[in-house]
Amino acid sequence: MGIRESSMAWDKMGMDAVTADFQQLFPEYAFDGRQVMNYLIQGKLWSALKELGSGITGAINSQSGEIRTLFLTILVLGVAAALFVNFADLFQDHQVSDIAFYFVYLLMIAVLLRAFVSGAVIVQEILKTVTSFMKLYIPTYMIAVGSASGIASATVYYQILLFIIYLIEWGYLSILLPVVYSYTLLTIINGVWMEEKLTLLLELLDKLISVSIKITLGIITGFSILQAMISPVIDSLQSSALKKAMSAIPGIGGLTEGMFEMVVGSAVLVKNSIGLYITLVMIALCSIPVLKLVLLAGVIKLSAALIGIVSDKRMTNCANRVGDGNIMLLKIALSSVGMFVIQIAVITYTTSGNM
Repeated sequence: MGIRESSMAWDKMGMDAVTADFQQLFPEYAFDGRQVMNYLIQGKLWSALKELGSGITGAINSQSGEIRTLFLTILVLGVAAALFVNFADLFQDHQVSDIAFYFVYLLMIAVLLRAFVSGAVIVQEILKTVTSFMKLYIPTYMIAVGSASGIASATVYYQILLFIIYLIEWGYLSILLPVVYSYTLLTIINGVWMEEKLTLLLELLDKLISVSIKITLGIITGFSILQAMISPVIDSLQSSALKKAMSAIPGIGGLTEGMFEMVVGSAVLVKNSIGLYITLVMIALCSIPVLKLVLLAGVIKLSAALIGIVSDKRMTNCANRVGDGNIMLLKIALSSVGMFVIQIAVITYTTSGNM
C-alpha cells in the first residue's frame, strides 16, 4: 500500500478529526500523525519512530538541575545527621544532639515528601493521559477492527478496553495511589522510633501493592486471551460463509472471491497500522513523565545507599523506603500503559487471521 492509499485510509477513518482533538488534549506534544501512519503502512518503523521522537522536547534536560539538587540535599542532610549522632559525646547534654538530629530529620522529611509528591503528581498525569488518549482513539480503532475482522470482535474488545479505562480511573487512582501515599507517610513516621515499630506493616503494604498490580495485569491478559478464543472464530466463520457464497456466483465467483480477499487484506493492514500507531504514540506520550519517575526514584535510592555508609539507620531507611514508594508509583504508571499495550497486541494478533 503506497502513500496515496494510506492517505485515503487516513481520511476514511476520520483520523484528521481525532488528531485535532489529540492536539487540544495534549498541546505540548506535536507531531505529523499522517506522516507517521504513512511510514507504518509502508513498513518503515524506524522512520515512524524518528517522526514521533521529534515531538519530544528537552523536558528531561530541564529536570536535570532539580534532580541534582535533590541528590546533593539528601547527601548533605545525611552527613549532618551522622555528625550529630556520632559526635553526641561532645555535648554535655545528649538532648542537644537529639534535638539537632530530629531537626535535620524534619528537613529530610520535607525534602523527601516534596520529591514524592512530585512523583505522585506525575503518575496521576500519566494515568489521566493514558485514559484520555484511549477514549479518543478507541472508536476509530474499533471501526478498523470491525472492518478487518467482524462486528463480534470489535464489540467484545471495545468493552474490554472500556473496562480497562474504568479499572485505571477507579482502582489505580482511587485505591492504589492512596495506599502508596499511606506507605510513604508510615515510612516517615517509622523513622521516629529506633525500634522501627511499623516495619511489618510497611512490608505488608508493599506486598499488597505489588500483588494488586500483578493481579490486575493477570486479569486483563487472561480475560483478553479467553475472549480471543471465541470472538475472532465467530467472525471467521461468518467471513468464510460470505466468501464461499460469493465464490459460488456463476461466472464472476473467482473474481469476486479474489476482490473480497484483497479488500479484507487491506483492512487488516490498516487495522494493524492503526494499532501500532496508537501503541507508539501512547508510549511516546508517556516516555518523558516515566523517565522523570525513573530519575526521581533512582536518585533517592542512590543517595540513600550513599548516606547509609555514614548516617544514622533511621535516616537511611527513611530515604530508602521513600525511594521504594517512588518505585511503586513507577510500577503503577508502567502497568497502566502495559495493560493497553498488551490488549492492543492481543487484538492485533487475534484479528489478523480471519481472511
